[in-house]
Amino acid sequence: MGTAPAFASVTEALDMARAALGYLAAADAAQLPAETLAGCLRGLERTDAISTAARASFLSAFTVGHGYSADADYSARAWLMHQTRISRGAAASHTAWANRATTHPAVVAALAAEELSESYGRTICQWTDRLPGDCREAADAILLSAARAGMDLPDLAGLAAEMYQRSRAGRPDEDPAGGSPTGACGWRPRSRARAC
Repeated sequence: MGTAPAFASVTEALDMARAALGYLAAADAAQLPAETLAGCLRGLERTDAISTAARASFLSAFTVGHGYSADADYSARAWLMHQTRISRGAAASHTAWANRATTHPAVVAALAAEELSESYGRTICQWTDRLPGDCREAADAILLSAARAGMDLPDLAGLAAEMYQRSRAGRPDEDPAGGSPTGACGWRPRSRARAC
């Protein structure tokens, strides 16, 4: 998570990224000590998160600008399948992240900053997508804060479930401290979120 190196263009940066990954793919992993392998595995997860954020940004702009139509495709998903030769499922996953670049910008930014893995980010988005639209940004912020503080997925799931229950229409916020509901969502950060 240091300062990003300067490149003359996005093409040059992409060439360097491929070269670095090519070096790692060609390395004789069996000859490396466990400590080095563990560091590589952690680093590759961070790299995957950054790659997801970068792809989401580029694909979102490509979709908004209808860049796929220049190749006679009818959607970004179809373009990905035809032009990058990925499966329908992979194309759906990529376009879902492109949509999240708009609907969950804080999560995409956390991926780019190497603050959480792609799978944690996707799961957080899936949880907060179940909330009313005006609650999602605050819910993303709470869950991201908890994840940064080291909360694992089962505890994050509990926190997300609590927020979902509190956001349901007609359910009062039963604040044990005797306060009134905060915000349109009918919930506020509670014990676990405050610890973050």
